[in-house]
Amino acid sequence: MSEALVLEVDNCVTSIVQGKLNKDQYQGFRRALGWRPEDYKFAVKAYAEKMRSQAIAKGYSYDRVQQEYKRAMEWDGYQSNVRYNAGHCGFRQKRKYTHFDTGLLSNAREFFDKYNIPYSLIDSRGPEPKRDQDLVMSEWFEERDYQTKARKQAVLQKRGIIKCSTGGGKTGIAASIISDLGVAPFIFYVTSIDLLQQAYDELNKFIRHNGVPLEVGRVGGGHKDIKDITVMTVQTAIKSLDEKYVSYDAEESKIKDKTDYSDIKQDIKDLIRGAKGIVADEIQHWASKTAQVISDHSESAYYKYGMSATPWRDMGDDILIDACFGKTICDISASFLIRRGYLVKPEIYFINVPDPNCGYKTYQKIYKHALKENDFRNEYIAKLTNKFYESGKHPLCLVNHIDHGDVLNGLINESSFIHGSVSKKKREAHLDLMRERKCGPTIATSIFDEGVDVKPLDALILAGSGKSATRALQRIGRIIRPWPNVDNNQKKSAVAIDFMDSCKYLNEHAKKRLKIYQTEPEFDIKFLDLK
Repeated sequence: MSEALVLEVDNCVTSIVQGKLNKDQYQGFRRALGWRPEDYKFAVKAYAEKMRSQAIAKGYSYDRVQQEYKRAMEWDGYQSNVRYNAGHCGFRQKRKYTHFDTGLLSNAREFFDKYNIPYSLIDSRGPEPKRDQDLVMSEWFEERDYQTKARKQAVLQKRGIIKCSTGGGKTGIAASIISDLGVAPFIFYVTSIDLLQQAYDELNKFIRHNGVPLEVGRVGGGHKDIKDITVMTVQTAIKSLDEKYVSYDAEESKIKDKTDYSDIKQDIKDLIRGAKGIVADEIQHWASKTAQVISDHSESAYYKYGMSATPWRDMGDDILIDACFGKTICDISASFLIRRGYLVKPEIYFINVPDPNCGYKTYQKIYKHALKENDFRNEYIAKLTNKFYESGKHPLCLVNHIDHGDVLNGLINESSFIHGSVSKKKREAHLDLMRERKCGPTIATSIFDEGVDVKPLDALILAGSGKSATRALQRIGRIIRPWPNVDNNQKKSAVAIDFMDSCKYLNEHAKKRLKIYQTEPEFDIKFLDLK
């Protein structure tokens, strides 16, 4: 009988402080708490080339160099959250024990139970924080039954992931969890300046403190107001922790927060490290090193919750999101909400686009000539968007690149093009016009992919295509929220147009999007030919 493992658990990291896994057990454990990236074959080759170069630099013989290369090529490409004598994302001091993020403790226990590896736990997190805030939800908030179930389970589990489709009321669930727990400080993290104000408004509206609206703090987007409950951008948190912020995409990188937070930098650090609980929105981004650093610094956070309609990544490293927050608490799908009448059932038309025979081989050139500069395709998109608008619909046309948006903006009548280079003030003003249906068709880049709440939208044209499954579902979410107009006539339908491009790469990406749409049985998918 092998010596029982002893696992010491804190809010961030769990360490094996006693006992040892044998070689086979350790490799199996690394895999159980690991992932293999989508491009792992390229990573293996790059690693092998690195080993070859290092062997040559050390003056090894030809045979020895070849042995080093061959050994490296035998790597299976797996990366793991399990570490020994190493920090995480450059933050934590080296630990002499094998350790992993506490969010994966249930995964570890499942592995040990499966292979009959004895273990015991030492909980070093301290006692659960006592309720010290008189918080309740506002009287007008009508909690839906599935929200009640999610709230109760979240409070019971202490941490976890709330998977909830657009329109399911994620912020309401988060507010009710914060209200139920009644502890402070609590941080609500958002991934952009645009979402900061939206989350701030909703939390102020949802939560009451001592019978009056809660005064919620804001940090980011020029705001420096720390309260018991504070909404904070990931960007500001990272910079205050003296770490380098890495943008999620090219468009997001253009929305810069130029405010100098040095005067409250230490206060922000103390808040992050001292917060008793955190909620993070749009956690598909939390597998990034940027967000992982925040999770590592949240050493006092007894409660950790992540929210998203799509809490996974296309790169295959979803387990890093679990590492921050733990297991999924609830799965509230779009189809569930459609059947319950909370969302509008969408019709998704896949338009078959013939191969333009551009003759190019690289993805960049194919995308440019077969999509961005394809006059036939662009004119069809413009014609369709104009037709939607003229028929009384409120259309949104999404692109991936500014130059493509510029082309379509010149073809679509009465259109406005919103992207990362447009000022925050203009973006907010245009969103207000969209919510009041006082503008023509809107063309937008990826800044409209997540979180933007514009209920009147009922027609979507996915002009930019793309391979991301998470973005595909997030984009459909822009048009399926219910909305009563001035005459109180409910939104009856929502229409999305996607394109089954035929050329290399683009066709494969279209099939990925189709596959993710097909996971929602209430999505009505149809196919047409481009004419």
